[in-house]
Amino acid sequence: MSSAINHIGLYWQALGGNNIDQISGHCYRYTDVIENRKGMLEHTTIIVDLGKFDNHQALGVKNSSAAIPDIRGLLAEGVDTAKALFLTHSHPDHLNGIVHYLKAGYRLPPIYAGKYTLMILDDLLEEYKILANRHPKCKIINDGDIVKIGSMSIEAVAASHTCFDSFGFIIKSPNSVVYHTGDMKIDSSTYFRKPTNIRRIKQLKNEIKCVVADFYGIYDDGFAVKEVDTFKKLVSLIKKSKKNKIFIPVYPTHPEMYIIAFLAALKLKKNVIFFGNPDFYTYLNLIMEYGIDFNRIAGNRIKVIYTHDREEVAKLDNNFVVIGTYNHVSLAFDANSQNSFGIITASTFFNPLKGAFNAHNIRFISVDDAPELQGFGHGFLGDYEYLNSILEHPIFIPTHCPVFVIDNFRELAKTIGMNLIGKTPLNNEIFRFNGSECVKVQSLPAKWLVVIYNDDFAYLKEVFQCATSGMGFLKRTISNRRCLKRFKMYIHKRKMGNGIKKA
Repeated sequence: MSSAINHIGLYWQALGGNNIDQISGHCYRYTDVIENRKGMLEHTTIIVDLGKFDNHQALGVKNSSAAIPDIRGLLAEGVDTAKALFLTHSHPDHLNGIVHYLKAGYRLPPIYAGKYTLMILDDLLEEYKILANRHPKCKIINDGDIVKIGSMSIEAVAASHTCFDSFGFIIKSPNSVVYHTGDMKIDSSTYFRKPTNIRRIKQLKNEIKCVVADFYGIYDDGFAVKEVDTFKKLVSLIKKSKKNKIFIPVYPTHPEMYIIAFLAALKLKKNVIFFGNPDFYTYLNLIMEYGIDFNRIAGNRIKVIYTHDREEVAKLDNNFVVIGTYNHVSLAFDANSQNSFGIITASTFFNPLKGAFNAHNIRFISVDDAPELQGFGHGFLGDYEYLNSILEHPIFIPTHCPVFVIDNFRELAKTIGMNLIGKTPLNNEIFRFNGSECVKVQSLPAKWLVVIYNDDFAYLKEVFQCATSGMGFLKRTISNRRCLKRFKMYIHKRKMGNGIKKA
């Protein structure tokens, strides 16, 4: 048990996700301490998310396979033992730490998550050959479900993100009420998925005292791109290209782009080819297993195939959209500058494909030219400004972004009336909530557990957290200097009365 958790209160600790310069390895601990009828202190602990740290190689451990947050103290027997693990969604940086702990011989508490998230977890358990008797107990939750764990109740609220069954959680205790947003934006135009449940958030506006918020996109002004705008942009670009063969690469873990690209092709009555690497087909099969029947949606309007076999492609009359993960233009499609056009929906992931397009003189457009193309599951500044406007001035506790972004955000937060936590929280720091009060009670060095496999067993090596990204990551997102400059510009806009008014 941490010596700092020794008074009545609701405690919060980022064990991953509040990193120096990276955005991964998300894991958060909540411990509620109350006085029971016997006058003794009683602890209830839950964990929210258990992801992997993406850039494990930069931690300098030879033959590493991953890096994960250190929750070992919450798995040992004692007053701090975690009674449940809640998962916000299915992305690896929030989920994949689970299999490494299981491969290291640990047993995990019961897991609560959406249907699709648990489907992804089941696939991982099979991939890593986790024996059935080692599987954690899992329970599917839905928007509005309330789970009672000890002195806490945890309510799932739908969140607009890039995958099915994404949730935030309303964590209620006798000491405080926290809205843990998970990865989300405010978007009611999601396809085949529930949008962020703003109606429920408004109902709880007088109760929510703290918001532990995903601030990944806050360095961009306005609201995050809505899925209907991405759909409209795809339709417009396909029309204007006047080409018969359209190539649309997508992130494998983002089902929303599979669906949006498919619906754009359907609207324009262009046949669809799903084509990619094994990872792509794994996620595609899970999407269909989840219940998205592309053939049924297509009806008799278009043909859908799942191969790039030449004979199958020939049946599409040279009129199709290729959706998938690929970094080349397959010869099976006979792509050339006269018949083809590319639409790249990610900033850097498909750079090799750009080279392939250039080599074939095929014209393409990317998110640099049309930002609406990027399927974005995280809120921008406007989303959180709006969230702040519908709540009763809660304390905002930022997560899921480099620390320097929040350090630069403070003046802007004050300008827009956002009650930001007094000091930017770092991994491994512990805070205590009592009502609207939030106090840091302990600061310890942050560390990761680097995973090394030997004979199919995961060995965990402690490594202290350090700056790992180098300039490459910062150039792809935003540097400290540019971040500060942007926030100064947003302050000027707000003072001139040009702030975000509505969702």
